[in-house]
Amino acid sequence: MKLSFLPAVYRGRRYAFPAALAGVFAAGVGLSEPLPSVDVAPYLTFGMGAASAASPGHAAFFGMDAQPAALTFVRHEVSEPDDVPHRTGRDTTLGHGRFAAPGNAVRRQVQLRPISPRTADELAGFFREASYTLTDVRLGEAVPPIKVDRVPGDLGSKDGNERKALFITAILPVVLEVNQRVLADREQLLYLRHKLVVAPAAVTPIERLWLETLADRYDTSADKIDELVRRVDIVPPSMAIAQGGVESGWGTSFAARNGNSLFGQIQVTGRHSVAVPWKPGAGMPQPFTDVGEATDAYITNLNTHPAYASFRAERAAMRASGDHPDGYRLIGTLLRYSERGQAYVQFVRQIMRENELGDFDRARLSSF
Repeated sequence: MKLSFLPAVYRGRRYAFPAALAGVFAAGVGLSEPLPSVDVAPYLTFGMGAASAASPGHAAFFGMDAQPAALTFVRHEVSEPDDVPHRTGRDTTLGHGRFAAPGNAVRRQVQLRPISPRTADELAGFFREASYTLTDVRLGEAVPPIKVDRVPGDLGSKDGNERKALFITAILPVVLEVNQRVLADREQLLYLRHKLVVAPAAVTPIERLWLETLADRYDTSADKIDELVRRVDIVPPSMAIAQGGVESGWGTSFAARNGNSLFGQIQVTGRHSVAVPWKPGAGMPQPFTDVGEATDAYITNLNTHPAYASFRAERAAMRASGDHPDGYRLIGTLLRYSERGQAYVQFVRQIMRENELGDFDRARLSSF
């Protein structure tokens, strides 16, 4: 039986080289032709370009007496009904990074490594292992991609300077990660706005669907694209960190320790979506699953709530003049964030100034 195959094998050898040569020629011809256009963007995520870090310096932490046991909360609403479980942009169907506009730059977003420190000492240990210090960030080093799930319950046991340093170090990469996703959407939005002007007929159905989904997420309509551009933008890290520190007593308040409520958002009515040791209802703090969700909700709130239209207008004016959004300047527009009004703005600015938080407005995430 074995011998019966030999004639076929010998005959095959005579034609093997010509066949291979023909295959190479055919492949070469095929490669010389333009490849069919394939939109791979729906299967990829895209991120922001790295910004240069801020100028060097050392923190001079401002002393503030936190009262962890006191339940005092700012009266400004979250952007969605409280009887609906909270969903961040990343959990929404057709959310960040989905259905990107073909032809635009698609860049990889930095993915954060989640950590769940049980104590403040364990949190500090994570930072030491990653060689992550605020001084290095001020000197131009990128921020390691570390994502703290929750603020340790014993953060209040640390003295004022150490407590604030741990809080700032923990919150900074989380804010940068949310801003990164917002900038990814903004990049695609600006591309589509230009395309709608120069070649509206070329806008595809999938691009229109992406645009409508984005507009819905930012509580506006796709035909108001300039308003959408005003909404889809970052919140400067200096501003987010300062407000988080003020609203949560640098992570030591009851609501921060038990419900990741860092930014003073409260409920209007409804029920909790996560288990917390306080009853739901009007005026109660809005709990969140983790620090990332709380930060996402805070930035979404500033980008959508009617009370903060002046914040968005001022930020857009900075963009129009070629300036990077400046937290110290923008916090002046948030007179309605607190019942204290101008006194609240002045206090937050003092926190930003004394702790040199403006150094972090141009911080960037490390890609590894």
